[in-house]
Formats: sequence, C-alpha cells, structure tokens
Amino acid sequence: MKRNTLTRNLKEMLERIRRAFLPATILKVFVHGSYLRGDELPGDLDVVIFANVKNEWAQWDKSFWSLRECHALVVKCYDGGMSLENAMRGPLAPEIEKRAIPMEWVTTISWSELFGRNAPYLSYMLSWEKITRRLLTKGTKGIHIQLETSSEIFTPVSGRLYKHHEIPVFLIWSNESPQSYELEPTKDEYEAYLKLEHKNLQTGIADARFLITSSHLLIKKSLAVIPQEKLGDVALQVLWNTPKYEVTEELLRESLRKFSIPEDKVYSIKIRGTKIEYVLARTEEKETKLKIRVNTLDKTNKAELVIQKILKKVVSKNEATKVNCRVLDMDKGQAILQVTKPAIMNKNDFRAIWKRRGFNIQDVFEQMYGQKEVVLPLGSNKDKLKEEINRALGMNE
Repeated sequence: MKRNTLTRNLKEMLERIRRAFLPATILKVFVHGSYLRGDELPGDLDVVIFANVKNEWAQWDKSFWSLRECHALVVKCYDGGMSLENAMRGPLAPEIEKRAIPMEWVTTISWSELFGRNAPYLSYMLSWEKITRRLLTKGTKGIHIQLETSSEIFTPVSGRLYKHHEIPVFLIWSNESPQSYELEPTKDEYEAYLKLEHKNLQTGIADARFLITSSHLLIKKSLAVIPQEKLGDVALQVLWNTPKYEVTEELLRESLRKFSIPEDKVYSIKIRGTKIEYVLARTEEKETKLKIRVNTLDKTNKAELVIQKILKKVVSKNEATKVNCRVLDMDKGQAILQVTKPAIMNKNDFRAIWKRRGFNIQDVFEQMYGQKEVVLPLGSNKDKLKEEINRALGMNE
C-alpha cells in the first residue's frame, strides 16, 4: 500500500484510541517494520500496542455466554438473511441492553462466532484482543496490530518478547502524552533503528528478513549504516531468512553483489521437491563441501524422480492411491518405497497386500501407508531399474 494511505489509517486508529469504548486501556503505541524503515510502498503497517484489559471484559464474557438463552431468536434472524449487526440492533437489542453488553463490542463479531451447527455461542473464538483490533481498524486497511500486556520488552525484529533489549520501534502515542507524535521518524531515528537492527545480529535473535532483496530501496538505504565488517554476517542472515516464495534466485544474487559477494559464492540447495534454501560459501572449505552437497542432491533428486515414475506405472491405483520414494544413499543404492491406501480400499485388504510384499504398514491420523527399505541399481538403465523395482514390490511372484 502507499505510505500516505497507511499514515492516514494510522491517524484514524489513534483517534479511535482516544474516543472509542474499548475492552482495554491503551498505554503505548509503537510502529516498526517496513514503515519505520522508510519504504514508500510498505506491505502493511506493523503496530505494537501495550494495553491493560478492562474489568468490563469479564462482565462481557459472562453476559455474552448467557445469550444462548436466545438461541431460537438468533437462528430466526440468521435464517431470515438479516445481517448480524442489524439483528443485534433490532430484535436482539432488548437482550443486549438487559445484559449491559456494549453494543460497540457485540457488533464486531460474525455469525460464525455467534453460533455453530449444534453448539451456540462459540465464545472461545472471541477475545479482548480480537474485539480491540476490530474496533481500532474497522473500515481501514493495511494495519497489522499486535497487542501486548507483558512488561517484558517486545522485540519486533524477532516477533518475540525479550528482556533487557532496547526496543527498535518508533513510539507514536502514549496515554501519558495523548497527543500523537509526528508519524514520520526523523533521519536520526531511522538510522538509529537500522543500526540497532544490525547490532542485534550478534545476539542471534535478529531477523534480517527486512534485508530481503525484493526491496531495492531498503538495500540502498541500509548499506549506508551497516558496518563494513558486518556485511558478511548480514548477507548470511539474508540467505538464512529468504524463503523461495519471497525472492527469485536471480534477484538474490544481484542484490548480494551489492555486499561485494561474488554471485558464484551463492548456492541453491534443493531439498525434497520444490523446497530451496540459499547458502553462502564464506570460505574455500565451505565452498568445496557445498559443491559436493549440491552435486549429490542433484543426483538424488533425479534418481527419486525416475523411481517415482516407474512406481506410478507398475503399481495399480486400486492398490495404492499415492506412491513415493526417498533415496538414502546413492552409492549403495539404498532407498525407501512408500505406498498410500486408496480411500475406497478396505484397510485389511491394503494391509494384507502390502505386508505380503514386505512393507511395514503404518496407520496414522486416519491415513494408512506402507514403507519398505530396498537396494536398487540406481546407476543402471531404466529397464534394469524397473526390473529390480518389480522384484522389490513382489510383482514378479
């Protein structure tokens, strides 16, 4: 979203803190993430709010649960196609008023939270945090709120609570000084934030994903304040924290060159299927090991693909709905074959067929599958491999 849109929504949220009747007393409001780092197009606006729960919440919880007495009326409103808010302000209003339930709170919930198929009033789906978030963000977009009541220091860098760490956030509001601060951090505050982020690299708690290379603007701004001796550490953190879906390998290599790291020092490790991790060769010894690992994984992935194609041809869908394999050792030819029971197949029939073929049968979470460790000529041609797989499956008997 555009930065000025998020700023406008943030101002609206601060206004609601001042005037809305909330189930919590707001103490302080902090901003962190891409908005604080200066991005012109932040993904969203990350806000941390410290609050105390009001006593009214306990009464609300008790009163809301007692609405089960009106279940027939609730169902009638629902079946009649009435919106929940209209139902609360209309036919259910006397019951709401009698129980002293704040109308502002009750109109934030949904039908699915109000009743289930056979169990009315799923109050366990509600919380003071949910109600507070909804009241503060209703009608706005892009604001992500995390509510905290702990006195420990919140570290948005890691998404967890830590004691004795500075807070790399920008305080924009407090009940001690209810006039909102300037919503744009100063240049000094911005640089202090970035320096603190990089300082935290040495603690092992920092999440350097804000350096993910999809944000060229961020890389450009960050480089100016990262100590030269920390560039390698930062690059390593980028690689550790970069999932495949967030950035392409080409973009990652291009951006890491800005850290003076040759792109041929970055290795893509493909692990089982499509999962990819990026690893940085920081020493010659590390690079030698990475080359061996990449080569081995490449051979393993290709061998598994060939075996799986053969399995799909030789195993009937009536006997197994899914077939899979995992190569354990390329040199020794060790592999595990796996078959999964079809939904329409009787469990006893599946167990009898595959147990006779030497498979170990497992029944886990209503899914039955069989596994068998085998030795295959992985370096041979497909015909020879198919013959051995048939033998391992007992198809030649």
